[in-house]
Amino acid sequence: MTLGRRIEERRLAIGISQAELARRVGIRQSTMNSLINGDSRSSRSIVQIARELETTAAYLIGDTDDPSAGAPQPQPAPRTQFVMMPVGMPSVEALADMFEGQLRVFATLTGAELALALAKRLPKALARLQAAELYNDLDQTLDDGEAAPPAPLDRPVARRSQRR
Repeated sequence: MTLGRRIEERRLAIGISQAELARRVGIRQSTMNSLINGDSRSSRSIVQIARELETTAAYLIGDTDDPSAGAPQPQPAPRTQFVMMPVGMPSVEALADMFEGQLRVFATLTGAELALALAKRLPKALARLQAAELYNDLDQTLDDGEAAPPAPLDRPVARRSQRR
């Protein structure tokens, strides 16, 4: 089996496109296509390609017929989740009310199931709570006859560096 056929076999087994594989490896899609179609017989990126395909360079170049022998373990999913939201947090009382409401919804769940369900709903629940508090603050301020507070920014303001 050729290098291109082995790359294609592993790519299909993992379920990613040629373009995605090329992006992960850091090469152009046309370069990946040349490797797969046999127009190119080698690449400086064979080790990186093998890593992304969860196999070894030895398998891809034909030194072994076992794609899993000595293959690196797949990378775990990242544990960081990036969320864009205003900095202001609701009051402790409002947070307690929100958590109490969420716990009532999931009263039948326990342990890890409860933790996962709450983690999935937390960003949406916080957004609703913040919006409700913003409108309450706005209504209260307008009722008192004072100026309304400034609206929250949709995105952070970028600061320009000053060059001299």
